[in-house]
Amino acid sequence: MSYIGRIIEYVYGHRISPSLVERFHKRLVEQKDDEAQSAALEAAWNRLGFPEMEQDRCDRAFGELQQRLGLAAVPSPTIRRGILPRRKAWTYAAACILPLALLISSFFFYREAARLNEDTVNVLMVEHFVPVGQRGMVVLPDSTHVWLNSETLLVYPDKFVGGKRSVYLYGEAYFEVEKDETKPFVVNLRNLDVEVLGTRFNVSSYPESKQITTTLEQGSVQVRLDGDEPKLFRLKPDEQLIYHTDSRQVELETVVSADYSEWRAGGIAFDNAPFKDVLTVLERTFGISVHLETSAYNGNRVTVHFNKHESLENIFMLLSALIPGLDYRIEGLDVYLE
Repeated sequence: MSYIGRIIEYVYGHRISPSLVERFHKRLVEQKDDEAQSAALEAAWNRLGFPEMEQDRCDRAFGELQQRLGLAAVPSPTIRRGILPRRKAWTYAAACILPLALLISSFFFYREAARLNEDTVNVLMVEHFVPVGQRGMVVLPDSTHVWLNSETLLVYPDKFVGGKRSVYLYGEAYFEVEKDETKPFVVNLRNLDVEVLGTRFNVSSYPESKQITTTLEQGSVQVRLDGDEPKLFRLKPDEQLIYHTDSRQVELETVVSADYSEWRAGGIAFDNAPFKDVLTVLERTFGISVHLETSAYNGNRVTVHFNKHESLENIFMLLSALIPGLDYRIEGLDVYLE
């Protein structure tokens, strides 16, 4: 059995401490060992012997999950027991096959609770998910405002207790953090954490991306890289930290920070972005599938700004003008590039 498999089996079969539950939750939202993780969760589900869900029960479960996450009403999928969906459909699994993967955060836990005078403090973790092609906004218990980009999950407690205000991010978000000098605000990501007292910044940490980007607009943030010897970086306004997950290398750049939060208002801005990254953003923003049938354009980089409500036709017309030889055709929600 894999390492993550042993961890999952232990969590299913034992009552564990709040700090271990927190570490387990953070491990689940990481991308590494994804196949082993999915296989272990599937095996745990099957060992528990839950009966196959009928479609109407799945519909009801998914409807309840939609309400919890603030999702728009969309049809629930047909689910077969023992078959896990792709990672982009993990919300469906959370409702019908894999409740632990998403709802693990419904455990009552918080690292700082043990430091309080009360013997036990129950903190309910809240999940807010924004589907593909949509954007959302949520106000946290401390009045911090968070804008969520397409296909983003934010997990946060229903009240902040102890010495820190910790949240978990899976995707991209823009934060306007309510200032509290006594209680730092911490965004937990893959491989790193971003800590602030009160500021405005954008963070992008999609699991399929090989980069984690933190862009500071106002105030000050401290980025802490995980590892045997953690590294700290402090950013100033209009600075951007790019962490490369493969090489574990860090780049610090001076940028126009407003460009990286333009998505909040519906615009899209690219600054010397690799063409494949541009396509990924367009897929996420419009809920489309782009089929790139050649590698001829992999070396191209794009600097362009698209206004709010720009049509898909206009976007690809402009891209074809910027990249010599690029042809496209749009068929419903599929875009074919040649």
